[in-house]
Amino acid sequence: MVRVVVALFAGIVGISFAALFVRWALPAPPVVTAFYRMLFATALLAAWLVAAREALPAWPSTRLALAAGLCFGTDLALWHTAIVRTSLANATLLVNTTPIFVGLYAWSALGEAPGWRFAAAAALALAGAALLLGSSSATAGAETRSGDLLSVAAALFYSGYLLLMKAARRDGHTLPVLAIASGGAAAILGVYSAALGDRFAGFPTHSWVAMIGAAAVAQVGGVLGIVWALRWARASFASVALLAQPVGTSLLAWWLLGERIGARQALGGAAVLAAIALASGRALDVDRERPS
Repeated sequence: MVRVVVALFAGIVGISFAALFVRWALPAPPVVTAFYRMLFATALLAAWLVAAREALPAWPSTRLALAAGLCFGTDLALWHTAIVRTSLANATLLVNTTPIFVGLYAWSALGEAPGWRFAAAAALALAGAALLLGSSSATAGAETRSGDLLSVAAALFYSGYLLLMKAARRDGHTLPVLAIASGGAAAILGVYSAALGDRFAGFPTHSWVAMIGAAAVAQVGGVLGIVWALRWARASFASVALLAQPVGTSLLAWWLLGERIGARQALGGAAVLAAIALASGRALDVDRERPS
């Protein structure tokens, strides 16, 4: 239990820096930053995989990990673009509305009737998102609103990533599953970058440092801790714990980038956080199986 919680929150600290690395990497295009984040992370994980002599998982887990990687790559393409259009607080809050979409999936695909908790969460999420969009409209207009909407779209693919990785981890070890998913994400991000006509080189040194930091700190350090914990932590526990990411990113953006949070934005953010907590169900329920 203790190791699961420590790994999960260490991972959250790592991914809290993810949005900042995208800003620090400018003028590198945001989708290219995502591509190098996943490419460098895949190389690090592959080297670790060889050194640890870890075997690749069976085809069902491999297939799920590849599908998760495609979802994660699409999530990053949308979210990284959003980060340079809207505030880091808005982008991170809206992309973490995943429990809402997971609840909608359970309702539509699994036939699980939504209870009062989910109905209240959906209403709160809509109200919070409306306030965040309203605060964007009041400050920077259409481009910032488009960033907020891209963050919501990214949340759809982030939900798919979490669901698929949870399934892949049932029969596969953390390291090989994450390496396969990372490779799939890097591949699809390379396709997206090429389709957008982005350049892959010619950036200043600080851009490369930021992209390496995104790979090492946010991806390998952050995501690895979260994915490792997902095998034993129930989705409800993980979803509530992930509430710390938008809070952490908002505080880091205020401290390091000088991004101020207005009253309307704070109210909208609080509503979104409350919605995520409500949709997450039992917050402190962890599987009894002990991690190895």
